[in-house]
Amino acid sequence: MKKLPWRVDRKKDIFHRYEERLRPVREIRLFEHDLRHTTPWFVDCLAERRDKLQEYLKGQSIGTRVMYPPVNQQKAYGICGNYPVSERVGREGLWLPSANQLTDPEIDRICGAIRAFYEAV
Repeated sequence: MKKLPWRVDRKKDIFHRYEERLRPVREIRLFEHDLRHTTPWFVDCLAERRDKLQEYLKGQSIGTRVMYPPVNQQKAYGICGNYPVSERVGREGLWLPSANQLTDPEIDRICGAIRAFYEAV
């Protein structure tokens, strides 16, 4: 519990750094957060050509994780119908590295790799 205030502040700093450095990349859209009332424990985004980006980042020794499949399609819910937002998150959602121990230079390297991927296409 002693480290909680530091962790909350660091998570917000990490999110801000990603937000600033990825703002010019139109193919990446970070999920919005009200940082006055919440702390983003993960940095999640929608990424065009997500699977190719993930493969490219892996080649740069940058680990990411695909977000959950659409909630309505998960076995626990099994809700029939068309849910475009849920389906888009399932198709394009990506978690970027966001551990508290991540350094600012590491975040800069990750963002640089993301920019390089989209600039090359």
